[in-house]
Amino acid sequence: MSTWTLLFHKEMLESARNYKWLWIPLVFLFLGISNPVTSYYMPQILEAGGVAADAAKLIPLPTSEEIMVKSLSQYGTLGLLVLALSFMGIVAAERQSGSVIMVLVKPVSHTSYILAKWSGMNVITLAAVGLGQFGTWYYTSVLFDSIPFQLVWTSYLIFSLWLMFINTITLLLSSILKSTGGIAFISLALAAVLAILTQVLGDTMKWSPSRLTGEAGQILLKGQGGENMWLAIVLSSVFIVVLLAGAVAASRRMWTKA
Repeated sequence: MSTWTLLFHKEMLESARNYKWLWIPLVFLFLGISNPVTSYYMPQILEAGGVAADAAKLIPLPTSEEIMVKSLSQYGTLGLLVLALSFMGIVAAERQSGSVIMVLVKPVSHTSYILAKWSGMNVITLAAVGLGQFGTWYYTSVLFDSIPFQLVWTSYLIFSLWLMFINTITLLLSSILKSTGGIAFISLALAAVLAILTQVLGDTMKWSPSRLTGEAGQILLKGQGGENMWLAIVLSSVFIVVLLAGAVAASRRMWTKA
């Protein structure tokens, strides 16, 4: 069994012991299910809140595609916050406790160590987002109109690449910084700044990984992404590789100073 496989199994076991395999997917599932359910019962909710029945019925119901896009939007805000808080100490916490020394003192490469961390983060992320999207798609199909699952699957893959990009930033920061709170704050701040710059600069930021969120929504709304979708996908993948290389270098530097 390879070193990476052993370290990956260790990450999965620790995630299970910390209940990350339970509460992170449940949070995404709740976010996914809440959109179609609240949209369907919105007139009744408004009536219960004191709004006149006639006025409540005038509010148009969203389309199935709009509900799916809204779920993606929540994954990019609340979901991103959950992921940043969950993974902010993935390396920094081990540095503070000293357990990283017990791992790296063995014949373990820094590349295997970082890739195992990165794989563990993203396996949980992909599972959580997939569960949430499936919940949204199922209840949307039951309460509203059905959406081709192929479109849902494609948008899920594209949007997940954006979350993997932010996860990689969090991993790099966790390999550099010691303050877990600072790691989460900087990760979320970078995601917000990148999203704002992508919207403000428009065509200048065709390459931006943040554009993946919009492309995922376009697939659901129009059945296909924009002309710059593949540019964003390719460059996001390249950025992830570069960030991983930076995390490996930071891990080596951390070990040198230990």
